[in-house]
Amino acid sequence: MTTPVGPAPRYAWYGRVSTEDEQDPTLSFPRQLQNAERQVEEAGGRIVAHYYDIESGTGSYAARGSGGLAGFDIAIPRDGGLKELLADAARRPARFDRVIVESISRLSRNSSVAFRVEDELRSAGVRLCAADEPMEESFGTIVLRHVNIGIARGYHHELMVKSRQGQETSTRQGWHTGGVALYGYRFVTHDHPNPHKASRGINKRTLELDPVRAPVVRAIYDWYLGGGVGLLQIRDRLNADLDRYPPPVPVDPATARGAWSRSSVWEVLRNPKYTGYQVWNRRARKKGHNRTNPPEAWIWSEEPAHPAIVSREEHEAVHARARANERSRQGVPATTARPTAKTKYLYRGLLRCGICGLRMWGNHRRHSTYYSCQPSHQRSKDIPAGHPPHVYLNEQRLSDALLPFLATALFGPERTGYWRHALDAAAEPERTAPARERASEIEAEIGDLERRIGRQLVNLEADDVTPALRRRVAQRVDELEIAIADRRQRITVLAEQVATTAPTLADVAPLLDRLPILAGVLDAAPQGELRALFDSLQLDVVYQPADSALDVAATLYDLGSETAQSAAPRSAEDWYAPPAGFEPATHGLGNRRSIP
Repeated sequence: MTTPVGPAPRYAWYGRVSTEDEQDPTLSFPRQLQNAERQVEEAGGRIVAHYYDIESGTGSYAARGSGGLAGFDIAIPRDGGLKELLADAARRPARFDRVIVESISRLSRNSSVAFRVEDELRSAGVRLCAADEPMEESFGTIVLRHVNIGIARGYHHELMVKSRQGQETSTRQGWHTGGVALYGYRFVTHDHPNPHKASRGINKRTLELDPVRAPVVRAIYDWYLGGGVGLLQIRDRLNADLDRYPPPVPVDPATARGAWSRSSVWEVLRNPKYTGYQVWNRRARKKGHNRTNPPEAWIWSEEPAHPAIVSREEHEAVHARARANERSRQGVPATTARPTAKTKYLYRGLLRCGICGLRMWGNHRRHSTYYSCQPSHQRSKDIPAGHPPHVYLNEQRLSDALLPFLATALFGPERTGYWRHALDAAAEPERTAPARERASEIEAEIGDLERRIGRQLVNLEADDVTPALRRRVAQRVDELEIAIADRRQRITVLAEQVATTAPTLADVAPLLDRLPILAGVLDAAPQGELRALFDSLQLDVVYQPADSALDVAATLYDLGSETAQSAAPRSAEDWYAPPAGFEPATHGLGNRRSIP
């Protein structure tokens, strides 16, 4: 035992338990303190202050010392955390002469933080000691300190690599890796495949449909893709009936708003897990400030892991529409100009470029109003190769082509004859080919799933089948049968689409008859009333510069006889506007119009 010379050294003890380790602070901190006290007593000193944190040891210097202790009953008096330790070390008169940790990794696994803390303590005249190193400083202890810091850094790197690999493997096998069930689903608990972990009560989880919330997800997709409404309109529709459409509950229920927000609607629409696959690494949560990772970095399960609510095609269609809306002003009515705008653009938000699919924006030069698409001004990364540097369309030329088309096809006395000719010209094979092709793909998927069931059943014929394996095989067969049933349901839906892809004249004629005859007044109608009419038709106009033509699509609502007999319209918006909250059957009409 070392015989001290002079006053006994006063030590401050610092402990840390990582938030990333499965450690119990009520057990870890007493053990760390006991190991430190043993070394301090042998050196003839005493511990006079206690500092500790519950936080990751890999954090930056600025982020350290903020670990929370809520919920833990730790029977060690606490004088503060790392920040308070450094502040007390600089005070005069000094409260302690040295700082001791169980090991240098308890101070930090980040080498830059460990060396900075050591330098600050040294500047204050306080030496940093570790219980697993010699207490007196020498050439050897300095080298050993650097080696131990390197080992701590390497250990953390190896731990993170293995942890990530474990997450990837678990995801590819279809297990749910998060702590909260995805909205629209609820957890199904399974025995852990590792017997040792299963004996400790650790289990694995998958997802099953929530009978209340799964229909809400389906409705959100239907409204967004087929209803011609945006995120704010969907949000308002959901919030109008919270009993029918319960809002998501965040990880911390105390922060719940009790209502849908635009971001919560968008989170449902962009989450690929609704396709039935398990997906991980969509966000860089630790070092990327929760930014979204590129899709190529996402980890997908090798096969469907839970019942799908939407198809992958529908999920991709959501992102296609979102890309087309990138230049639109979300939440601002298309007819509303910016406060500083001097020009109102009739076709704001309605006109898209036929080359890249993005919205064209309005501009005004001298006495000419026009719409433009310039790849150099686009935020999208999906600009096709060969896109011209500038695509322009004069607003007057656009109106000269579009308004006569509407006057003939929708608001003219000969509109029924126009659509009889247009619909008869539609080729049946061209309409139904995409749906038939997808149905063939799903049939192939069903065949593959049935072969997987056969392979699982072969496992039951082995001589060494254990009860645990038999249960696992039975669960796997059930999951595969659910996936097969889901795909057969999709085939039924596709068959219905094949039968109803395009409207017939019998479908369209009654809707056309309810529209007023406006062929002679569209050219002279005020811009505000024209725009209200365009919005009520959900008009979509695509400019094809190579052909100098417009692809025009409109939606007609079947409002029923009671609505058709309502009061006479008073404004352009009343000419053909669906009632609020109405969920109609629709028929889409589309045609091409050459630009003069």
